[in-house]
Amino acid sequence: MRKIALLLALVLMGLIGWLGLQDDVQQSGDTARREPAQVEAPAQVEAFVAERVDGPGATLAERTGSTFLPVPADPYRSPRFRVIDLPEFAGANAIWGATGRDRRGHIWFGVSVKGGRYSARLFEYDPVLDRVFERGDAVSNLIAAGIHKDGERQMTLHSRIVQADDGYLYFTTTDEHGVALDGTALPKWGSHLWRLYPGENRWEHLRQVPEGLTALAGGGRWVYALGLWDHVLYQYDTATGVMNSVTVGAAGGHISRNFIADLRGHVFVPRVTPEGAALVEFDPHLREIAETPLRGYMADGQHDRSHGIIGLVYLADGSMAFSIHLGNLYRILPQERGPSFVEPLGPFNPADPNYSPSLFTFAGERFLVGLARRTHAGKRDLLRHIWLVYDLESDRAERVTFPLEGQALLYGSITRDLQGRFYVAGRRHTAGEGNRPLLIQIDTSQ
Repeated sequence: MRKIALLLALVLMGLIGWLGLQDDVQQSGDTARREPAQVEAPAQVEAFVAERVDGPGATLAERTGSTFLPVPADPYRSPRFRVIDLPEFAGANAIWGATGRDRRGHIWFGVSVKGGRYSARLFEYDPVLDRVFERGDAVSNLIAAGIHKDGERQMTLHSRIVQADDGYLYFTTTDEHGVALDGTALPKWGSHLWRLYPGENRWEHLRQVPEGLTALAGGGRWVYALGLWDHVLYQYDTATGVMNSVTVGAAGGHISRNFIADLRGHVFVPRVTPEGAALVEFDPHLREIAETPLRGYMADGQHDRSHGIIGLVYLADGSMAFSIHLGNLYRILPQERGPSFVEPLGPFNPADPNYSPSLFTFAGERFLVGLARRTHAGKRDLLRHIWLVYDLESDRAERVTFPLEGQALLYGSITRDLQGRFYVAGRRHTAGEGNRPLLIQIDTSQ
């Protein structure tokens, strides 16, 4: 009995300590920025993480917004595609790769604007019903939350839309007014981090920050957002509501269009200096644990012209692949202990290295596929695309026809419905109508 009483006392003491820790964590939730050393979690929090990390019965594919299906009989066959009809509204301009998928298989995308109310809008597409539903705009939701400032604009929803382990979809909106492309001035109205629960469709405001949050990645419990300028990395803990940040560093005028987080909560962000670029790995405490050079990240000195990481995809073994502006592929292989291994794979299209702003996979194993900009007569035609199929086993890539007519800019990675169709987005330009948002469904089934 005395042993049982002692055991109960120890358990009670641990519980009291844990509750006190949670109070401390909650009270620190209003701190927008802290040094990484202040983010370390005691052992009690580590145990809490272990209980939450798998999410509510979700698979690796569900937790990363991926779909892994058998490889088509002929993976090199030209895919079919169709343009999804989108609602029209004043100022609608483009979908800058701002796509994602929830666990029901519904596709989400954000439309950025030029004009109108200067308020980016969120949409949901049901592939089964083949219907698009509007799910609100940034300015209206700032007003509803009681935090909108007179004249405030939020015209861009540039980030990917990511579902975290708590089931919420996370995304960012940002202003572009007053931003200096040389990296010397931030947007006038800054950015906002939002979340929405699928089916409830109510925007929940989480934080406002001064930087322009242009990219977002999810790592299970943690959601990360990357801000211009200087690659300020924000981390939002979905379990505690605590937000922290660290400055990674990026030379003036550069912002990577994407970055990557794994399901351990590790995050991989480019650091760009006048001398070159490297991929920096941070753990969930925002401690820097590795740095790997990225060759071919940009042309000499052209920081403002490089889009950094542009395509990314999760694979079935937990590894990740990504493409960078000048066409090179890399693969990240997380290790059980210590830093991840970052493996250069070479050009996505060895015969003609080029800009490849999307990346997908069939089964999450052997093949990478995606769109690339086409090169013609030694010059880059930025408005034409080809479909690339890359075999990881043979390091062989093949160009496949993608006969989209007209002038279009297309982006997007990972997003695939439960039937296996891929989604890319961007904008199309037509004479007399100007720019219009564009969402395309790509079908490789046979």
